[in-house]
Amino acid sequence: MTSELFTSGRGGHVLHLGEDERALLSRLLGELREVVTDPAPGEMASRLFPVVHPDLPDQEAEYQRLTRSDLVSSRLGALDVVDGVLSRQGRTVTMDEAEMMSFVQAVNALRLVLGTALGVTEDDDVESAEQLASPQYQLYAYLSWVLDAAIRQLSG
Repeated sequence: MTSELFTSGRGGHVLHLGEDERALLSRLLGELREVVTDPAPGEMASRLFPVVHPDLPDQEAEYQRLTRSDLVSSRLGALDVVDGVLSRQGRTVTMDEAEMMSFVQAVNALRLVLGTALGVTEDDDVESAEQLASPQYQLYAYLSWVLDAAIRQLSG
């Protein structure tokens, strides 16, 4: 067994993930699906559906009207793909390039939602040992590690 999360194999990118980790990601993806499909998701989804015209409410409403359904469809499509990948049997699963891109999109969305809930910004450095030890920050760090590994795998 490799200590790497991803390796290259015949037919694509090989994900090495135990049952517990698969179950965790599947559960989180289900929760993310609820956030994405909520017609009024509020702050939790603010990073998933960014505001582009904060000072122009009419233009922002029009932008959201024109783009939101496409963003929701794209996110749900990625979640469906990753659900399918995670449901495959075996400790390793091979993903093609499109599945890998969906995996990256889904894990990134999970990180964005959790980071929003934790109040993490791009500038934040977690400084206190209490923050570092909290289960939410541990999960955030885990998702960051998974995302980093997936991006490195795609980058070759």
